[in-house]
Amino acid sequence: MKSEDNQLGYRIKAAREQHKMTQERLAELTGISSGYVADIENKRVIPSFHVLAAICRTLNISIDDLIYQTDSDSIQQLIRLLSKCNEKQLKVVYAMTAAMLQEDI
Repeated sequence: MKSEDNQLGYRIKAAREQHKMTQERLAELTGISSGYVADIENKRVIPSFHVLAAICRTLNISIDDLIYQTDSDSIQQLIRLLSKCNEKQLKVVYAMTAAMLQEDI
C-alpha cells in the first residue's frame, strides 16, 4: 500500500485509467507532455495548481476529491454522471431521489 504522500499521483492514475485514457491522451488534452504525466503519477513531481486543475477538468473530478478522496467510488461515479446533467435533469433526479428516500422536497 502506498503511503499518504503518494496518493495524489496514484489517484490521478486511477482516475485516468477509469476513463480508459492513456497518459499520452491525458497529456494531449491537458497541454502537458506524457513524460510529465508519468512523473506526476510516479511522484517524481508535484503538479502546479494550473496543471492539477486541467487534469481535474479533463478527468471530470474535483480537486477536493482528488486530494482528499473522502467519497466512495459509487459516490464518485454518481457525481461524474450528475455533472453531465442540465438543470432540468438535476431537478428530476433530485425529485426522484427525495421520493425514493421519502423526504420532503
